[in-house]
Amino acid sequence: MRTHGAILIALVGLCSPANAQTQCPELVRLRAEAVAAAKPTRGAPAVGRCDAYIRLSIAWNDVAKYASDHREACDVSSPVLDAIERAHRDAVQARDNVCTGRRPRPFPAEVILH
Repeated sequence: MRTHGAILIALVGLCSPANAQTQCPELVRLRAEAVAAAKPTRGAPAVGRCDAYIRLSIAWNDVAKYASDHREACDVSSPVLDAIERAHRDAVQARDNVCTGRRPRPFPAEVILH
């Protein structure tokens, strides 16, 4: 989940909060929902983990779609859109891993012993 935290920090740093709130309150709201959806994934019981990751991937999908559809109106730069899309891809990968019984993030190749 460190990746999600780094992406969130990048998104906050790249977006002007005052500008985003006045120009695009819906994007700010969706992004806040995605951040809130990430909280239950930390330390979630095994039974509810898949559901929590499903909600997280849906939330990031909503942010990515809205940012892409309203890119000019919301003044979303390419680096911010890239970071949002990366957060969505990471959430989908984590969801797929958790819902199939694997860890949210696979171990790096050099750690896995054959």
